[in-house]
Amino acid sequence: MVDLEAWYDEEQDDAVAVRTPAELDAVLDAVAAWDGRIIVHLKPARPVDTTMRRKTLDVGVHGNTGRGALVYTSPDGLWFSKATTDTDTGPEERVLYYYMNSDTEYPADSEIPLDVVRQAAHEYLAADGQRPTAPTWRTPPAWYPTASQ
Repeated sequence: MVDLEAWYDEEQDDAVAVRTPAELDAVLDAVAAWDGRIIVHLKPARPVDTTMRRKTLDVGVHGNTGRGALVYTSPDGLWFSKATTDTDTGPEERVLYYYMNSDTEYPADSEIPLDVVRQAAHEYLAADGQRPTAPTWRTPPAWYPTASQ
């Protein structure tokens, strides 16, 4: 298990320490109570090397709908969560999530059930910052800024 820093509120001066599953649940519960799609940026608090420092998980929470989205970033690439059931969204459709009041576009089909989002966040905490095994993952769509890099 790795200690994490959680960033999600524009009023934060310091990261919220996340060392236990209960602390992670407290952060996710707080954000789920807010209106709208909110991003919780999780990263290792004391990375042992530069590779670990760059393994982050952005946890999108939309408590009003019971859905969320994930973005995992590592030196090996960037992955979005992907809905496993058919959706009514096309490959170019987007939804906005907000990180500290700054909007971030996600593929519309990246929204998945909030319980799967929570499970992935807990696995990230337990697996030393490795990409969670669930949900299904996809590379960024062509319209995403880093997709062509």
